[in-house]
Amino acid sequence: MLPLDPGLLFWLLAALHLAGLASMLLSRLPQSHRMQSVSQRVFLLCLVFVGLATFFTICVQSNCWVWSGTTFSLMAVGATADLGQAARAGF
Repeated sequence: MLPLDPGLLFWLLAALHLAGLASMLLSRLPQSHRMQSVSQRVFLLCLVFVGLATFFTICVQSNCWVWSGTTFSLMAVGATADLGQAARAGF
């Protein structure tokens, strides 16, 4: 086991989760937006880091793995959900 300060782990994971969720929202920019390509790359990088954080917190037997796993799931679903067709159909 690695000696970890729980406060430091919490704040590092909180910053990573906020960056991951923000990158998910930015990756949903319209294709005509000039920042779309950059934001998609940042999203993929954040997705990898959140996945690694989930794996790390499971390995060190920290309860923070739940938050990392939830963020990872939200990012995966949020980036792939097609909300455009539902909006056009009037739902």
